[in-house]
Amino acid sequence: MTTLIKLLMLLIPVIASLSVSAESIPLYGLFEKELVNNGSYTNPFSDVELKVSYFSPSGKKIDFFGFYDGDGNGGQEGGIWKIRFMPDEVGTWRYRYRWSDGSREGLGNFNCTAVGKKPGPWRVDQDNPFWFTDSLGNHFLPVSFYANAHLTPKDWQDAIHWAKAKKYNTLIIATINTHAWGDGWTNPTAFIKATGDPHGIASGSAKVVDPERYNLKMWKEWDNMILTAGENGIYIGPFAGAAGKYGGQDGKYPPASLVFMPKIRERFDTTRNKRLLKYLVARQGAFWNVAYWSLGDTEVYRYTVEDEAEFKEYISYLASITPWNRMITAQDSEQWHGKERRWLFRSKISQTRKLNTLQTAVSSADYPQWGESSINNSYWQEARPNNELALDSFAGFPMLCTECLWEGQERSEKPLRIIWGMLTAGAHTVWADWRYGDEGDPGDHKWGSMGRGWVPIKPFSQHIFTMLQFGTNTEGDEQLILALELLSSLEYWVMTPHNELVTGNKEVYCLAEPGAQYLVYAPKGGDIGLSLPAGSYQSGWFNPRDGNSVKQQNLSGGHIAYLQAPNSADWVLVVKRLKPSDQTL
Repeated sequence: MTTLIKLLMLLIPVIASLSVSAESIPLYGLFEKELVNNGSYTNPFSDVELKVSYFSPSGKKIDFFGFYDGDGNGGQEGGIWKIRFMPDEVGTWRYRYRWSDGSREGLGNFNCTAVGKKPGPWRVDQDNPFWFTDSLGNHFLPVSFYANAHLTPKDWQDAIHWAKAKKYNTLIIATINTHAWGDGWTNPTAFIKATGDPHGIASGSAKVVDPERYNLKMWKEWDNMILTAGENGIYIGPFAGAAGKYGGQDGKYPPASLVFMPKIRERFDTTRNKRLLKYLVARQGAFWNVAYWSLGDTEVYRYTVEDEAEFKEYISYLASITPWNRMITAQDSEQWHGKERRWLFRSKISQTRKLNTLQTAVSSADYPQWGESSINNSYWQEARPNNELALDSFAGFPMLCTECLWEGQERSEKPLRIIWGMLTAGAHTVWADWRYGDEGDPGDHKWGSMGRGWVPIKPFSQHIFTMLQFGTNTEGDEQLILALELLSSLEYWVMTPHNELVTGNKEVYCLAEPGAQYLVYAPKGGDIGLSLPAGSYQSGWFNPRDGNSVKQQNLSGGHIAYLQAPNSADWVLVVKRLKPSDQTL
């Protein structure tokens, strides 16, 4: 009888939890629960850990963790903790939570339904790894832009409104602060500062941060940014990662005393660095619209990891603590400034979790001099280096060039050459308005339409850029949309690069499903020869500047078809095989 009573006592919490009407969460939606633990912790960020096990309807167990959240609304003090989860199976989920010091534990459950299902994070298209799908298996083309908003609510709200109005679906931005600290800001670091003016307005004084205590007001703002983007159908692509290094960067404003930057050599897997990584994942991992994870931007190779071995350990650790098989990247992970860095390719994480994010600073295998010049040089205005960069960088997973199309920099003054040079190689590019000098001397790195170059110096309540300023003196933002609209009109997900199928008296590049559909880019017009198998085809010239199509004609295959571009400007040739019912020849 004693044994039976003990068994019943153990079952009471389970029965009680199941008797309550379970919360309903859409597939890939956000489950969040607030928990209270008023334990007397010297530092709740480090003294104790909230551990959670989730049990899927199919019986899969997922071990995850929660996080300390102060008063639950951005305030630093309080006894609120939260758990977040993104269910990827329809049905009843159960969970069990406990604090590592044994102070509290509990059970719960929720229902996951297909009603209102979310797209979920990006996936590699398993049939053609040049392209993406969402988590539901739908083909997905990222229409991406970078905004240097640095967390001020006015700025990220502007960026999201701008994206929705312009048909962009992806915002590349920081989701953890890596280099924003300036006068007039209210503690805009990821950590609470140990000394100094609590309002952060003592001009010129050193602001010391405590990497063991996180700034909950700032983390709350990131939550709001990601949630608001998701409500507007916009993915967030993290530009930088939680490198976990502390200190300043030489030669850049602001100086070391006012900045959080990865410089001090410290392995990623120190206790405090791993704690920061887990905190980032616990807070942001359950948001469906965090497209992927990032180990870091270009600086990952200068300051974050010492060598390839540490890189592999870092990416393996991040993969191990992140459910849902989100892709992981590090900018320039395959090449970097002329150096062979195929570390991501050689890492042991699943091929389905790899995303190559590029930058135009690297050299081509055939043109090493491209990597010997400044990143902002005229080479990168042309289609050929961009096309060859992508072809040389493909390693069996998608490519996203996060710093190719930053209009206003010397390398990006011919946006069409970058957009179409990349697309015909099966790669995507990210647009940014980096045109300095809208106010002041361009050499001062002051106002660009998208914000300050290194650090924003306005308070949270004021704009750095507005929607009226963003993109007002650029053309690449419009041209990228036109390009992807054309690509979307084709079954692009079965197309791959095929430059060998085209010839011309000038440059020419080809993306094709041979025998069915072709996109041919001629950056300087000219005569084009396209090798077509036997069959009947229809061709037309697409004007990438305004989206109009001209000069349509039918073609017969079985030989090389010769066509002439309307003039010497940029043109895209679209060729489709005619169905028997459509043939008019």
